[in-house]
Amino acid sequence: MNANQLDVTDLNLTVFDGTAANRVESVFLSPSASALINDGQVRGQDRLRLITDDFEATGEDWRYDHRAKKVSIYKNVRVVFHTQLKDILR
Repeated sequence: MNANQLDVTDLNLTVFDGTAANRVESVFLSPSASALINDGQVRGQDRLRLITDDFEATGEDWRYDHRAKKVSIYKNVRVVFHTQLKDILR
């Protein structure tokens, strides 16, 4: 057993913006995942549903690096934007 790794079933991870308003930035939903506590990373081979105000993404074989605020999805990716792309790409 690795003390740095936490294996999770039915992941529901909510990331807040860290301000006094405590606004939800994103929600990660997955049937299974592993969190690497010391590294600030969560990963999974199973499907992922990522929900934000601006877009929703789904796919499989994914990684989330909390320190870098970066999500990588490697298989069967589908993204739906809820805003104009010019608003996201500023």
